[in-house]
Amino acid sequence: MTTRQKRKERITKARQMQIMDAALSVFSSKGFGESTVADIAEEAGIGVGTIYNYYKDKRDLLISLVVQNLISEDLVKILGDIPSRSNEALIQSLLEERLAFGLDNVQKILFLIFEIQRDQKLRRQYLTQVISPLLSKIEKYIISQVNNGSFRDVDAKVIARTMAASIIGNMLLYRLERRDSPFKKTRIKEIAEELSKLFIYGLTAK
Repeated sequence: MTTRQKRKERITKARQMQIMDAALSVFSSKGFGESTVADIAEEAGIGVGTIYNYYKDKRDLLISLVVQNLISEDLVKILGDIPSRSNEALIQSLLEERLAFGLDNVQKILFLIFEIQRDQKLRRQYLTQVISPLLSKIEKYIISQVNNGSFRDVDAKVIARTMAASIIGNMLLYRLERRDSPFKKTRIKEIAEELSKLFIYGLTAK
């Protein structure tokens, strides 16, 4: 990549961040349904046409916000490095990354999920572009471990969703309990280790 291409890429990313920050601010104050692209442009201090250079419509913009706030570079790296990790190390690193990322951004994430639930078309788009690909990777991993005898015979679809639900549920509880949350007193690494052992070994004493 040439210096000019790198500069263009930096400018593009900076503009996209500017637009997404403005969109999150507008969506948070007015709600997705009542917000317009013009509102977002005004908040960002740019022309409406500039937004359409990067996003098809406000739905596309919201999906981009969701991806930015739900899929980190660390998550992509972990999912791409599955074969080189032990089961416990993989599940622990996955839970640790998701919990740390989720708890740091809990207010934004829960807001975005709430907004998605209010729009059927947006919900389908979110499931297709974000949730289904992530769940599919986890399901394939579980099936491979069942096939090689590492895991007992389980329903991979159910287990994958249970793992995802444990993260979302803990984010919600963290938001509700606030200062009373045990997550305030325990390191994320230790929580992830405890949860990974729960998924792999269950609650039965050995």
